[in-house]
Amino acid sequence: MLRRALLQASTRCLFSSSSALSLASMRQCSSSSSSPSQVPNDHFVEHLEDTPQPPSSATISVDRSALYHPPEHSHEPSADSELVKHLKNIIKARQMIFFFRFRGGPITVAEYMEEVLTNPKAGFYINRDVFGAGGDFITSPEVSQMFGEMVGVWAMCLWEQMGQPKTVNLVELGPGRGTLLADLLRGASKFKNFTDSLQIHMVECSPALQKLQYQNLKCMTEDGTDGNAEKRCISTLAGSPVSWHATLEQPTPATLYLMKRCKWAETEEISRVNHIEVCPKAMDLTQEITNRISIDGGGALLIDYGSNGIVSDSLQAIRKHKFVDILDNPGSADLSVYVDFAAIRHSAEEVSADVSVHGPMTQSQFLGSLGINFRVEALLQNCNEEQAESLRTGYWRLVGDGEAPFWEGPDEQVPIGMGNRYLAMAIVNKKQGVPVPFQ
Repeated sequence: MLRRALLQASTRCLFSSSSALSLASMRQCSSSSSSPSQVPNDHFVEHLEDTPQPPSSATISVDRSALYHPPEHSHEPSADSELVKHLKNIIKARQMIFFFRFRGGPITVAEYMEEVLTNPKAGFYINRDVFGAGGDFITSPEVSQMFGEMVGVWAMCLWEQMGQPKTVNLVELGPGRGTLLADLLRGASKFKNFTDSLQIHMVECSPALQKLQYQNLKCMTEDGTDGNAEKRCISTLAGSPVSWHATLEQPTPATLYLMKRCKWAETEEISRVNHIEVCPKAMDLTQEITNRISIDGGGALLIDYGSNGIVSDSLQAIRKHKFVDILDNPGSADLSVYVDFAAIRHSAEEVSADVSVHGPMTQSQFLGSLGINFRVEALLQNCNEEQAESLRTGYWRLVGDGEAPFWEGPDEQVPIGMGNRYLAMAIVNKKQGVPVPFQ
């Protein structure tokens, strides 16, 4: 959310170290469809035939052929899936608690999202690969290797600002297929002092995705030197140890923090919206990460689609690269909301005076400042025409804005640039100075 990462107590890539380097970037989703805010509501129109005014005794004929007919599955009864039955049981249990104890009641949107996405048996992410062209959406790391390479540049620069510590924890939250880290490690493989310092931690609740990450990081398992020690998992991409964790431990939020969020906003900003989306887990997780950065050093990098201000009406469901109703067949579509970057900033600044928050800037500005333009030119020098087309398309998706002007293929496949839709923010320990490219 901070999306799925937050639902498993995770933001998406975090660096921390014994000295400790922290990096965080949220899972990113993209779709060739417009955002919900850009899609007009369907209008139901009743069209009267253009006929002379009938006498009072005449019958008026109504043409209903142009009326909108929603898909049958939206209203027709069907057998409930196991997840739907589970959700209904939770709601019934809450209603019983409310009846007998005057508390509880319906489940919150946050609880609904958590069950739909990460339920151990039927959650959207739990048992399958949902990424890529054959899945439900495409993330920035899947678009091009250049994204992971540029994040690697950022991480190495921060590591140098920290004084090149010998041991660093690289923690990715909600790592998908492991593509971002795989590209980061390949790109950094020639910088042995950096890669030798890495201790990789993957915060992932899905067994199916853990297996994909193991494969994509080219992992192998070694027996511990001590007969009683646990086996060690090593990524052969850089010789770095890798471990998996279902959650990043954090306090459970007790309130919705709505008053706190409104306190941070201007009156004029609040007056422009009918309701406000608040994510207590995002605020709590930000403060936990900030505490670690404050004590151990390091920094966090956050990249996702969102707003640098109050978020309203952003909840959406995506299946097979198209938007669907959020209640349609729970567990079969991704649920996501915009990240409130302003709330992230205030949450970090509230917990410690030893950290500084930088950005947000657009993903286009972030990747451009790190050298993606030079990287794509270098890659284009050594590829065939098919590879060149893939590079140009991937480059546009990462840094472009709107439809690609060079596209000559089918209209429904035109690459959509998300360079301005996604934002990047950094939280760092003040001892390290200002991180690139936020100077």
